[in-house]
Amino acid sequence: MAARRTATKAALAGLAVGVALGIAGRRRGGQAGAALGGHRGRPVTVTVDDGVQLAVDVEEAEDAKFAVVFAHGWTMNRHCWHFQREAFAGRATLVFYDQRGHGGSSAGAFDACTIDRLGDDLAAVITEAVPEGLPVVLVGHSMGGMTIMAFAERHPGLLASRVVGAALLSTSSGRLGESTFGLPGPVGRLAPVVTPIVFERLHARAALVDRNVALKTRTNLPVTRYVAFGPGARREHVRFVNEMAASTPTEVMVGFFNDFRVHDKHRALAALGSVETLVMVGARDRLTPKVHSHRIAEAVPGARLQIVPGAGHMIGLERAGTVNAALAGLFDRALERAAGR
Repeated sequence: MAARRTATKAALAGLAVGVALGIAGRRRGGQAGAALGGHRGRPVTVTVDDGVQLAVDVEEAEDAKFAVVFAHGWTMNRHCWHFQREAFAGRATLVFYDQRGHGGSSAGAFDACTIDRLGDDLAAVITEAVPEGLPVVLVGHSMGGMTIMAFAERHPGLLASRVVGAALLSTSSGRLGESTFGLPGPVGRLAPVVTPIVFERLHARAALVDRNVALKTRTNLPVTRYVAFGPGARREHVRFVNEMAASTPTEVMVGFFNDFRVHDKHRALAALGSVETLVMVGARDRLTPKVHSHRIAEAVPGARLQIVPGAGHMIGLERAGTVNAALAGLFDRALERAAGR
């Protein structure tokens, strides 16, 4: 049984750390306080075996003792980690990359929009972009968390030799085809039937949908506000997330949505018991509700589960201080565990 921590206790315990991390990020100067999405690191291109080119940002730290690789979620890009980038600049080598078909990365074939393929991409990023000899902590949000699960299943040797910790934020190991998106009653029960039809119609009109990004952005905005955030979300955060989503090609969005419906990595979770693991989710998450995180924490030996009160799916933006405090604790435990190997 995974170890549990109540949301209130964890939030209170992490508050001081979160504030301290924010202050430290500002004092380090550099790009701290930049506009949302304004951070840039050393650009690297990782070319994977099917020819897809992944856009990667690397921020080195002087005398780094470890590296952190951040894998973003569905229809997002590497800039969604804005506040984590500010908080941890200088503490570790930070690696941010765009998943295939997202941000600055090329897409590849439609049938390559799969979680397994993302797991292979992550292996390539670790091999090509992380300096040799540095232990690695993986941080994945939503689809990025699924990416880590696929990586653990498909690359056990690389997991064992390089990875010391993993954070699975607002994610799922399977059964997403049953999602009601938080809709109540009969409407919610219809959601798993109707949503695939809507996405197939979008796919059939992908070129037309993507032709007018401004219209797509306006149309998506209320959907983004509902599915991605909890109550009290800041307007600039909602718009930032919506712009990332609207810039993602419709074919890529639909391709990964189709794979989510059959995604099942529950048996792969046991492999993460060999590394320090944090599982974290917002209590008001409508895309990957907390029941998914409970299942993950129960399946990963020794995992720590943290529920963030009032937060929706985009916890790294909504509750940056709480998330950063939890990640800081994970980094410390992972390095301590690695030292004891």
